[in-house]
Amino acid sequence: MDKRYVGALVANSASLGHHWIYNTPFLESESKKRDLLFQKQNQDVYDRGKPSYFVYPNADIGDFSTQGMFFKWLYEDIIKKDNYSKNDYITMLYEHIRPGGDYEGYIESYAKKMVIESLYDDLKIAYTPFEKDDTHLVNFIPYMVCKLHQLPKEKAWEIAQAFTEVEDFFIFYEMFDELLSIINEAPLKTSLKKVIPKAPKHFQEALYQALDMDDTKAFIKDYAGIACYISQSIPLIFHILSHTTSYEEMVHWNTKIGGASSDRGLLLGFIMSMVSDVPKAWIKLTHL
Repeated sequence: MDKRYVGALVANSASLGHHWIYNTPFLESESKKRDLLFQKQNQDVYDRGKPSYFVYPNADIGDFSTQGMFFKWLYEDIIKKDNYSKNDYITMLYEHIRPGGDYEGYIESYAKKMVIESLYDDLKIAYTPFEKDDTHLVNFIPYMVCKLHQLPKEKAWEIAQAFTEVEDFFIFYEMFDELLSIINEAPLKTSLKKVIPKAPKHFQEALYQALDMDDTKAFIKDYAGIACYISQSIPLIFHILSHTTSYEEMVHWNTKIGGASSDRGLLLGFIMSMVSDVPKAWIKLTHL
């Protein structure tokens, strides 16, 4: 199995027990009492950690967030057809998450809209399509999967347009292509700094601050956030990558920060696995 695939899913799974707890001081306090990784979601913990969203009550240790499942499904589905398309992606996801489908986890707004449109299509009812303006990290899933299958970023962008036409994503694909090509030539922080000029211009100041600032609380307040939107998550991902030295340290810190930790974990784990080994004990806990 490709180490990037393993790294992405292990990091996603490790954080799921505290995914979408938006109370960082609470998580920091809890981490001093017990290990936060590979835990089942617990209603009491979420109640004490408010603001929080307790939406994976049935997830077992080793399971994934919705975005983790999208990543796994696409990785397995994309090899089934030549010239895999956006419509193939939509059809595959719809079969899993439609009413009566086999997926019982939480569905976010972008996927709910996709289901509504697919239902209208099935019923041959006219409708006005939703704007494809989503900015969640989910739109990096086609990019990561295409990298794993040695498909070009243009194919990833075509598939990503199931949910978004925000061109920042394609610019970031180009930036991450550069990062992944040089990632083992220098310390990770150096490589990250080198590729920032390739990022969308309105992100560049936050990305430079991500590397330069050591005060994480102040950085998140002024330049990022802990939700899944790329305006918050990409700067935070740069901050975490540039201030950790191992895969293990990265996953622990990402989970303690909170918010969309499992979904950030996909991209964090994908990248960090290229420079640091994924603990074998964690791999055994994950339902790869």
